[in-house]
Amino acid sequence: MIHLRQRYALSRLCCCFALITALALGGASASIAGTRATEHTRVKYVIDVFQGQLVQPMLSYRAYVNGLLRRLNGQLTTLLATEQSGNLTAAEAAWLPAHLSWLQIGQDDGAYGAFGALGGEIDGLADGHVGGTASAKFTGFHRIEFDLWTRGDTSAAALDTERLQALVAQLEAIGMAKELPTNVAGLSAWVLRCHEILEDADRDSLTASDNYGSGTDLASVTADVTATRELLTVLAPVIAPRTPRLLGVARAELRRLDRAADATRAGGQWVAVAALPQAQRERVDAAAGAALETLAPVSDLIHVAGDNT
Repeated sequence: MIHLRQRYALSRLCCCFALITALALGGASASIAGTRATEHTRVKYVIDVFQGQLVQPMLSYRAYVNGLLRRLNGQLTTLLATEQSGNLTAAEAAWLPAHLSWLQIGQDDGAYGAFGALGGEIDGLADGHVGGTASAKFTGFHRIEFDLWTRGDTSAAALDTERLQALVAQLEAIGMAKELPTNVAGLSAWVLRCHEILEDADRDSLTASDNYGSGTDLASVTADVTATRELLTVLAPVIAPRTPRLLGVARAELRRLDRAADATRAGGQWVAVAALPQAQRERVDAAAGAALETLAPVSDLIHVAGDNT
């Protein structure tokens, strides 16, 4: 059996190979740069996307994020009430929907986090903090997960949930116009998320690095699939002319990944990645790898250029 970390490294290598292949098969990346083809996408044209073409997709995505943040606020209120009541089982049940709402935004801790340091405080891991899980800098969803499942301490979880509510309120106060700007740099970073949301999931959830006791890694993967699907939807008008088949192939592969993850449930309950039978884990890994390979060229194909009008 391939160790989880080794499997992640192999997945990254495959994605890099897919991107290099897409680039090698193409011509120059000018305003209209000839014809490129890959096995899955049959890319026809590589055409610069002007800044103004991405404003409406970004506004649609901002509306999507704001809707999820509103839902998240209610879920955190429910979570806090269960913790304050001392009901550990109810608190654990309330934690997961809130965490999934956050992940459906498309934010995950790591190099490609959409909300920078603040995003790390909301959903960061203990890795990198002196003292690990004992560090006061380890905050957010995974800190609460650790409180509930590993320590069984609803009082500590309530305090950490209040802190999480403050962090989410801080994000809302900053506003999506600033966090997700429509300048060239902001849009260029944003289009990377089509691939990198799942890359974060591959690195953290499918290696069990972000499991602090709940065993809900695969539920997190399904939320990351939802976020990726939303980005493909809002960016479809600029993806389709450049790679006609990619959207259909990617959506089919995301459905396959969803089904593979959902099939791992036992009695309706999520099973930790590390506890999966080898065959099930391999099916999830294969589905994730296929989706990552298909999505890898997207950021290269959508080259954001400043408007020249």
